[in-house]
Amino acid sequence: MSLNHHQALSNALDRARRGDLTSQEFQVLVLQALVSIKESHVSLRSRLFNLESDQEQTVVQPVSIRPTMSSINATADETLRKARASFDFNAVKLYQDYFYRECGGRETHLSFRQATDLLTRMEFKYYGDGRYPLSHYLREIIGNRATVNFPNFLQAISMSVSRPIPLGYKEGFEDMDLDNNGKLDAKEVFNMMRKVSDSCYSWADVEDFLAVVDVDQDGKMDYAELLRAFHFNE
Repeated sequence: MSLNHHQALSNALDRARRGDLTSQEFQVLVLQALVSIKESHVSLRSRLFNLESDQEQTVVQPVSIRPTMSSINATADETLRKARASFDFNAVKLYQDYFYRECGGRETHLSFRQATDLLTRMEFKYYGDGRYPLSHYLREIIGNRATVNFPNFLQAISMSVSRPIPLGYKEGFEDMDLDNNGKLDAKEVFNMMRKVSDSCYSWADVEDFLAVVDVDQDGKMDYAELLRAFHFNE
């Protein structure tokens, strides 16, 4: 990796710790992870992301939610309470499952009203120590778009629990997700590498990277898996 890339990585890590990571700096982090995988041949999971250390965690199981429910049942209420207290990969995976179940079928977005209704049913209603409606923040981050994707939905939740995720993760993911389906495949990661680096990487390098971060082994990286690799294990 060149000196410029090392400096860019250092800047990105500093900004991630301060909470103001940009989309471009996030892509530098992805690139550095891929470089590390390319250069390492021993215990990639442990070396890069400390994934081995959390394999023994109890996974919070998703609870079915019907779109017409006006409130969450007692079992789901307790599940969400535990997830809200931890706000880790398992919690994010749970929220992601809820979101895509609400989307139904092949859809990967909710309307603004559907998203705010789901947040309300999940008891995420306010942010800023309860002073402001969460729907206002969600509207602010999606702008004039009519639909809400999962990264924006989760961004609102992170504000509600006072654990804001740096916007660079969301924006970087959206920039890389060219087909807008909520997952990054090998082609999208490869396109990002060519965009931000003049170094030569092979298709095998990309597949090695995805093998490290792909928890559900579907050959792609969803937003929860991205945060597990780059945010929760920093």
